[in-house]
Amino acid sequence: MRYRHMCLAPMALLAAACPAGPVASEVSREQAVEIARQEVSFQPDSVDAVLSTSEEQTVWRVTFRGRLPGQPPGLFETIIVEVDAGSGEVVSVGRT
Repeated sequence: MRYRHMCLAPMALLAAACPAGPVASEVSREQAVEIARQEVSFQPDSVDAVLSTSEEQTVWRVTFRGRLPGQPPGLFETIIVEVDAGSGEVVSVGRT
């Protein structure tokens, strides 16, 4: 029994030292989507927003997927916009 408790102690210390993930944000998911939508030049078919971290900064990672007007059916656009979860500032825009 004593051996088992000794093995768990270092694991508990490690878990306490590691961040648990992104912290709460001042910018709501809906606000982040509206801010990010300004970077999109097409009508998205789907929108996904998740709270994440980027370079030790808490951000909303908003992903838009859809087609440009007149674009062939096999092609589509994806834009990922990172919005600072505290200030609402656009941090980065990625296009594929």
